[in-house]
Amino acid sequence: MGDASLTPPQAESKKIRYEMRSRRRALDPGLRADAAASMASLVAGLPAYQSARNIAAYAAVDGEMDAAALLLQAEHDGKRVYMPVLPAKQPQALQFHAWTPAVRMRENRLHIPEPEAVAASGIDPQSLDLVLVPLVAFDRVGNRLGMGAGYYDRTFAFLKQAGRKPLLLGLAYEFQRVERLTAASWDVPLAGVATESHVYWFAGRQPQQP
Repeated sequence: MGDASLTPPQAESKKIRYEMRSRRRALDPGLRADAAASMASLVAGLPAYQSARNIAAYAAVDGEMDAAALLLQAEHDGKRVYMPVLPAKQPQALQFHAWTPAVRMRENRLHIPEPEAVAASGIDPQSLDLVLVPLVAFDRVGNRLGMGAGYYDRTFAFLKQAGRKPLLLGLAYEFQRVERLTAASWDVPLAGVATESHVYWFAGRQPQQP
């Protein structure tokens, strides 16, 4: 049954979220692991990854493309790795705190694992070089559909006015690519998206080669 209170773009977003989340959760565990390994290999070969010193990524839930292998690779490569920590309440920006395999993790109120935050382990989002972003769907021009809470958009709103750092790279399965998403004025577009088979860069946001 539809929700009469939703605008057409909101209703379409709700439909896409339902379909994509269902497809993610239905993936065979072996296929999921193979896709994550292929994606990690593609990202690790990017100049944007190789030149990055401070990298942020997420703990996958709800069938999201798993960044765990890439996190371990980055830590092995001597990069400083960070993970998002949910703010105490909305509307606030994400915090980013240091992660290593030894860091104690906890579940936040959305049941997403995050590092136990201490003041000394935090980093200003503007000091990150590469941020690996979860998503529900993405389109051919770099618009991202998330879960609707707007945390990443609030956190990286400064990218709409100044600079190209950090680079926001979405991680997704190939089937999460759609033709077009309706973007809101506050949405922060992605520089690119890595899937199990391709890395897509979007016009005007592809990083320059070092």
